[in-house]
Amino acid sequence: MSKGIKRFHPKKSWGQHLLVDPYVLDSIASSVQSENNILIEFASGTGNLTEYLLSKGYRVIAIEMEREAVTALKERFSGKEGIEILEENMMKFDFELYYKRYGRMTVVGNLPYNLSKVFLFKVFDNSPFVKDAYLMFQLEVARRIVADVGEKEWSPMSVFARILSEPEIVMVVKRGSFFPPPKVESALVHLRFNSDENTFNFYKRYNRLIQEVFNYSRKTLKSIIRLRFGDEYIQRLERVLDLSKRPQNLTLNELKIICEVIDE
Repeated sequence: MSKGIKRFHPKKSWGQHLLVDPYVLDSIASSVQSENNILIEFASGTGNLTEYLLSKGYRVIAIEMEREAVTALKERFSGKEGIEILEENMMKFDFELYYKRYGRMTVVGNLPYNLSKVFLFKVFDNSPFVKDAYLMFQLEVARRIVADVGEKEWSPMSVFARILSEPEIVMVVKRGSFFPPPKVESALVHLRFNSDENTFNFYKRYNRLIQEVFNYSRKTLKSIIRLRFGDEYIQRLERVLDLSKRPQNLTLNELKIICEVIDE
């Protein structure tokens, strides 16, 4: 059992699971790339991944909100160069502040399962400040993030990931690689964010509208438009789109057309 675990008990209510498999830890650290050699690590826990990131020569800013874990981190890395430990809620992290200090950042994190999706949307909202994100999710969530049009997992999460980045699953991680072992497998997702301001502005303007469309995933587009936006849009949209489609089969371009027509 890795150093620090005996004094820190992962919160079941948050879905916390500490990575303890040395092979997986080294594989993750080896897959991470940062142009400025600085990593922002969220949910650092007791520092198992932190240690491997430091061993690769990165400077790590470790963000952890559990006081017991922060104490363990400070003890573990006392006197160690290249690390800054912050006791801070990752949901309140100021991405823009660190962007002003270091430029577009690389973020890493073995996220608590129950906070991971909410945090991902925070990353989406701050994507102009992020160059790369390497984040751990439950496998089913990871598959939704990287899904493409026509796949059952295609969802607002997939759409936003595709609009803002190039998402990919780097590796699947077995349950036994964690303490305590979760009930499901996990996966490390890499999101390589683009720097297109127009793309981000589209996301900020239309993300709620896109979520509204997907709230009725079993209905046809025609039914959704009539129910949520009004019949006046149907005639205009059916000239350019197949309104018998369901959200699962809508391409990014088709979603863009829907947003622009309804926003006129």
